[in-house]
This record gives sequence, structure tokens and C-alpha cells, in this order.
Amino acid sequence: MPRAEVRPDVALVPLEIAHAERTHRWICDPAVRDNLGVRAEPSLERTRRWIGDAGAGDLTRAFAVMLGGAHVGNAVLDQIDRHLEKGRLSVYIGEPGARGNGVGRSACYRLLEEAFGPAGLRKVWLTVHVRNHAALLTYVRLGFRIEGVLREEFLLAGERIDALLMGILRREFPAPERPR
Repeated sequence: MPRAEVRPDVALVPLEIAHAERTHRWICDPAVRDNLGVRAEPSLERTRRWIGDAGAGDLTRAFAVMLGGAHVGNAVLDQIDRHLEKGRLSVYIGEPGARGNGVGRSACYRLLEEAFGPAGLRKVWLTVHVRNHAALLTYVRLGFRIEGVLREEFLLAGERIDALLMGILRREFPAPERPR
């Protein structure tokens, strides 16, 4: 099973209203918005409301991704189903300078630790469009498996493309390779 190197300078902290302005700025960036499939026009007020709602219940766990203490992205477990012990993972790195060097992979790993530890989940699933190669590589390295193809499920720049349904079970979750 593949192992993922986890960066020690990447941490997750609860997402708070103080993170709203950065989150809104990132969601307005087409590079982030388009890969997430955001449909509604982003607004700071809507972002604040979402963060407040996410922290209010137990079916969503939202975190700020911190790199050396700086907020660089967000990581969310949502659609948590307590009966089936499963939830959906989504992670994005909003700061362009923090992409492409293992920050996203480390954030995903930390979120899986949360899911299979404190959240008590048995399975984590996600969807990703087939052109998001960096995300696909990250998920495979972490042990996710393709469970299905959702044909023409995603709209990217006006074009319908396939998305993949991927999942990982608690027993498949790899131990990290620690940096030497």
C-alpha cells in the first residue's frame, strides 16, 4: 500500500469566522472555484454564514489548513452519516505559493486522521473531476480507491466531464512516512 510523507509544518485548526476573508478570496479565484464546482456567486457574507453553520452541528467538521502558522487552505469532512459511519472529504489549498509541495497531501492525511480517530468514521469518500490530476495523485497515494465513474458529472469551463467517486476504509489508511 502506498505511504504518504506528512509535512510536520502542516496542521489543521477549527475553521472560524476569522478565516472568512481569506476563504472568500480563494473561492473567488477561478483556479480554486472551478475545481470545486462552486455554482453560486461567492460573497463574504455567504462565506461567513457557511463557516458559522459548519461549526454549529456534528455533521460537518471544518478546518483551516495551516502551514507554519499561516492559513493557506481549508479541509472539510461533511455529509457525515453516523449510522453508516462515513463522511465526505474535501480539501483545497487556496494560497498559490503553498501548492505543489505536499501541503495538500499532508492536509488530507491530517483530515483522515480526524475522520478515523475522533470522528469515529469507518469510511471516507470524495468526488474529483478527471482533469484534477494533482488531487487524483494525492488521493491514490493516500490509499483511496476508485469506486465508480460519474459520467459527465462535472461542468468545467462549460464542458461536461467525468468525475470519479473514490473511497478509503479505516483499515486501508496508511501510516505516514516521517521526514528524516
